[in-house]
Amino acid sequence: MFSLRHYLTILFTVVIVITNAACALVPATTSAQINTRTAVSLTPITTINMSPLYNKAWIPGAQYIAEVNEQNITITNILTQTNIKLTAPHAKNVVFSNSSSLLAVSSYTDPISIYDLEQTLRTVVNGPYTDITVMHFSEKDDMLIAIDAAKMVYIWDLTTYDLVSLYDFSSWPDINRQIQSLKLSPDKSTLAVISTDDIPAIKLCSLIELGTCSTTTWPASARPFYEVEFSPNWDKVALISGASAQIINLTTNTPGPLLTHEDAISNWKFSPDGKFFAVYTAGTINQHYASILKLWDATSGSHVQTFMRSTYNSATVLNPAWTHLATSSDTGYIHIWNIETGVQDTIYTNNNMGIEYQALQYSPDGKILASLDITGTLALWDTKTHIQLKAVSLPNTYPTNLDFSSQGDWITTTTDDDYITLWKPVDPTN
Repeated sequence: MFSLRHYLTILFTVVIVITNAACALVPATTSAQINTRTAVSLTPITTINMSPLYNKAWIPGAQYIAEVNEQNITITNILTQTNIKLTAPHAKNVVFSNSSSLLAVSSYTDPISIYDLEQTLRTVVNGPYTDITVMHFSEKDDMLIAIDAAKMVYIWDLTTYDLVSLYDFSSWPDINRQIQSLKLSPDKSTLAVISTDDIPAIKLCSLIELGTCSTTTWPASARPFYEVEFSPNWDKVALISGASAQIINLTTNTPGPLLTHEDAISNWKFSPDGKFFAVYTAGTINQHYASILKLWDATSGSHVQTFMRSTYNSATVLNPAWTHLATSSDTGYIHIWNIETGVQDTIYTNNNMGIEYQALQYSPDGKILASLDITGTLALWDTKTHIQLKAVSLPNTYPTNLDFSSQGDWITTTTDDDYITLWKPVDPTN
């Protein structure tokens, strides 16, 4: 499942210097949203050259792309196909907020700047920080967290742009050990500071009862440490390492089940209610080695379901409600499964039999399933009626991944040769 999407996620957080070229295909004047009625008019709006990938700042599916040029940043709005220039002396790192409407910029010489891209406003956030190493927005874009080289953590309230909290982690977990990442709970009540040197450790600090912190550590793993994944309500956390996921109960700060598999796991996720944990991996089923999606009960560790994909195809996706799962085959079919029962509900058939799928993605409301096959054809399916609503492609363009925008207003497809295409309905009705 680690395809161009994962590649972009890693590379787009790096310091950026870009050149891009946008080519308008049709005027971006429509305000239509993608739904089961407007999907039939889905049209390519613009294509943008993002080469080379490692020089870009972009959230897949988002509206803005950032480009740093010496003393300024050029922001490209892919919906309107317009550019604006922002002053950014000696810019070092840039981070988009979750909505992509805010951009945080750290500098080698100047304070951190927050740019409101919709109003083209710049606000400086002050503090006694040194060289900033990590920045992170809250889920609703109303807080900014940053850590500097001295391992001091700063939290700003972006409604007032005041520094509201300062934490000293200079000697945690050890004076010579690094802090790799910061996370903030969705309700903004808890800050997680994560160190992956030697034995992984997490420091959880309450932002409500200031000064209240606890530390969670794990036994050393024989395989490299990958990532920390929190459940939606932060009562559990999964430590990902090789072919295993160690669940920790954060309410009691005690180890939960160790979820293990025969092969390395990738692209892991808790269910929206936190009860289940899903991973993409590979395994042997009926003497055939195949790609699979495996689900466990996150409390007991018991195996819930295993869904088989094509031997080499990674196009598999859970719907937002985790009631159904779409898997692809190498014979032109998309299989829709009921997660609770494990039974196949229906099959979607490609008109070109035998065509493999590169990617599958549900719209945020789960009413549409988008598919992308190896010919570069983008198709939309109604998940209630199971009817194909639209199939469209660009000549001589072969996208490898797709993303809906956060509100489902548009789709972006990406190619291995670093091009992004924006797709929207042209029907002005919703």
